[in-house]
Amino acid sequence: MNKLRFQKNTLLRLTGRRWGAGLLLCCALLAACGSDDNDDDVQKTDGYTIAAVSAPPSWEIDWQADQPRPDWQDPDITKYENWSFIRVQIEDALKPYTGSNDLMGIFVGDECRGMGSPAIILGSDEENTTTYLFKVWYNKSDGPQQTVALKYYSNLLKQEFTFSTVVTDDVDEDVGVESDFIPPFTLGSSKFPVVTTFNAAALLDKASIIPKDGDVMAAFVGNECRGSLLFGSAGSPAEGLPTLTIFGRTEDESVTVRYYQTATNQIFTFPDATKTKK
Repeated sequence: MNKLRFQKNTLLRLTGRRWGAGLLLCCALLAACGSDDNDDDVQKTDGYTIAAVSAPPSWEIDWQADQPRPDWQDPDITKYENWSFIRVQIEDALKPYTGSNDLMGIFVGDECRGMGSPAIILGSDEENTTTYLFKVWYNKSDGPQQTVALKYYSNLLKQEFTFSTVVTDDVDEDVGVESDFIPPFTLGSSKFPVVTTFNAAALLDKASIIPKDGDVMAAFVGNECRGSLLFGSAGSPAEGLPTLTIFGRTEDESVTVRYYQTATNQIFTFPDATKTKK
């Protein structure tokens, strides 16, 4: 306050007036002194900004929803002639949210053809909530090809996930028994039904960024993270292929892409980089 009073009085003495030009000069000086010091930490360039940070960001999608628990019923096995085994493992992104009260079922249309809940007991705490082994029931009239929907309900997240696929060849063939079957349930989220794949190569080229292990790229709609990618982690794309999966609530949402560079401790922000679309 003393500093501002001194500046005002100094200007009045310099101009010899209380109003007029002295007031205009005073306003200009006060506006300059009152600018946000944080703006100095952000570099603005053509189409993106760069900000220095003291620690790596924590960018994670929030899978929590409020969907009620579905009332799936075991099929009436007297209606079917054949059955096969299916062994399903939950993908890594959803493993932290699994529990003994989760549900899993496989459907043909609206008809439940098998229930795998609770998860099977295999010996370890993790496998007891992340692996399902159950029977799937068929009829000969189903034919050698049909569309099935595998549904998973996380009791912790209060959300249903669906993975649809076409079963070909022999419908009696066991699935996931001799080799792992890990459906990408996150791509069938009821909270984020619009899934967009975005190649950010052009953005990174513009900022002269070469992806390195430990770098993180994420998508945002407003302040909500809608997908992230840690380079060098298991399941990340090949080096130099910055492809980001974006989870949308609706189509045509404006998406901002942010990139954290470990070598410089900087975050590059690209506003309006793309839009959500199916």
